[in-house]
Amino acid sequence: MNHGNGRSFFVFWLSFAALVAINSSTPARAIGKTYYINNGPGSACSDSGAHTIRQPWCTFAPLNKIEKLSPGDQILLATGSTWDQEMMLTGSGTASEPITLSSYGSGASPKILRRQAISDICILLTDASYWNISNLEVGQASVGILLHYTQLFNNGITISNINAHDNKGIWSGFSTEYPVSRNEKDPFAARLNINLSSGILFNISPSLSFSSSQYVLKDVSVSNIRGSGNVDSVAFDAETNTTDNHDGHNAFQDVTLNGLFLSSDNGHAAIEYQRAGLGCSDSLRLLGMTNVTLLNSVLYDEAACHTPTGTAAVILGRVSNVTFVNNIIFGVPASESPDETGIDLEWSESHVDLHANLFARNAGAAIEILNIHLGDHTDQIDFYDNTFANNAHTFHPGAASIWEDHKGEGYATPTGSIRSNLYSESNGIFSAGRNIDSIKHSANRSTASLPDFAAEQFAASQGQNQWRYMYQTSESTWANLPHYSHTDNGAWRASESQYVSAFNLAPASCDGNCNKGGVARVWTAPRRGTISIRGRVLKSDARGGNGVYAAINLVSGRNVTQIWPPSNARQLIAGTDQVGYSTNADNISVAPGDVIRFEITANGDNSHDTASWTPSVAYVSSHEPPNSAAF
Repeated sequence: MNHGNGRSFFVFWLSFAALVAINSSTPARAIGKTYYINNGPGSACSDSGAHTIRQPWCTFAPLNKIEKLSPGDQILLATGSTWDQEMMLTGSGTASEPITLSSYGSGASPKILRRQAISDICILLTDASYWNISNLEVGQASVGILLHYTQLFNNGITISNINAHDNKGIWSGFSTEYPVSRNEKDPFAARLNINLSSGILFNISPSLSFSSSQYVLKDVSVSNIRGSGNVDSVAFDAETNTTDNHDGHNAFQDVTLNGLFLSSDNGHAAIEYQRAGLGCSDSLRLLGMTNVTLLNSVLYDEAACHTPTGTAAVILGRVSNVTFVNNIIFGVPASESPDETGIDLEWSESHVDLHANLFARNAGAAIEILNIHLGDHTDQIDFYDNTFANNAHTFHPGAASIWEDHKGEGYATPTGSIRSNLYSESNGIFSAGRNIDSIKHSANRSTASLPDFAAEQFAASQGQNQWRYMYQTSESTWANLPHYSHTDNGAWRASESQYVSAFNLAPASCDGNCNKGGVARVWTAPRRGTISIRGRVLKSDARGGNGVYAAINLVSGRNVTQIWPPSNARQLIAGTDQVGYSTNADNISVAPGDVIRFEITANGDNSHDTASWTPSVAYVSSHEPPNSAAF
């Protein structure tokens, strides 16, 4: 790539705005002004009013006149209201007194929906530090939320519970008014350095420069995001070298992306865009970054239109210390484009770790490692504990789960390891490419049937897809969780704080002996055979708490045998541990009806103790014919 259909249940699953339960808290009320905005019937709004809850402003016009907002200020939009107007904001909070942009009242999130003009933006924040942005819907613009930086050393952005959709119009700086064929980029896009339209975009001014010891933005949390119909749903775009000739991976630092549900980002599929030579290259764009974690996220049916330079769900460039753990990247479609891949390692990546993810039904390779740019590098990668199923079902560029491309002498050779992955590929090839053997391979296993990946198969019925969801009522007694809520983050619950969702498990607080209150995913063996287990358990909410204990038990009749960790002790996951532990096990013999119980229990109080764990179970040999159901 130039750097410029799964199960029907899965579509049902993506119909919810957010399916990951992530603990969140409202920031402590700081001293500052509150600006209420409400254009609904009966609101008694007035743009010349006092911006109180009794007399709110009607539009963003008076807000846009404020030169700089101050620490502790709050901008609150009324639920159920809709605006076709750009909000333009400046000012910074502090770590203890952030500025808040959110909603008030009950009902549907406030909407900012534009008219799809190239110059339409919903929210523009310039040089923002210490902002909390939440509970909004933004759409039908070139960019939904744009955080644009013209200066260095910004900090502390938190964005959560955003629905960003149908933000399109700009591709590689071009637009329908300034199409690719004219070879002149759109002046509006150039002014704000908008490379691709996005639901949420972090970018920098083209005049901003920085050295390898500096940064543009640090400490970013983006969680519970629904994106669809955009070009990119979420993008960090800093495609530049540093002034001391380093690769620029340090622009955006310390970023956590948790619970992104991105689907059908094909924002340039319409014929007028295709005639202008515009594409839909990717959905999650990570450029110029270090110390990045993506977890508990789904990317489905991304980059679905033809793009001559290639398509991918995720593109990485100028990045270091990137971890993807417990995610699903599924169904990048065939569009007669190059690549058609799940993750494109495009140029200059170091320490990219992919752990316990599912890659399935992508038209091209699940992962591409492209060494096709002079001067770039791909080194110290580590892909392990992942599950691969039915990728590369068209020949773009190779029939393999992992594909490495290389232009020969003078181009960098990748280094690292590919280990302990499960794969069930109909073409039978796991990895290929000119220099793929420069990456160490070990303990990768072909499965005898399609693996059961817990998050992909999460369902609203107990026992569906071989999975049940249980809680511990006493030390030796487990029962099905009694309640499923479609609206409450799609979780099986015993109480508000004790649940199992698609990616997360939250135990109840336990007594002094911690012998009850646990929760578990439980897989039931449909037939006799030998299975392998892959997965990774870590804290989903890493803000603290006492930590949780994890264990895997095999239950056969009345016999309970701990199979992970190998000792009889459970594994403690510390309160701030978002690295966690591999939960792999091989050569486990099961009979029909045996269960594998993936258990999480508290370590006393359960505050902030949600754990992320979506194991994969697969038969590696079988004494009976495997289930032939399509993935």
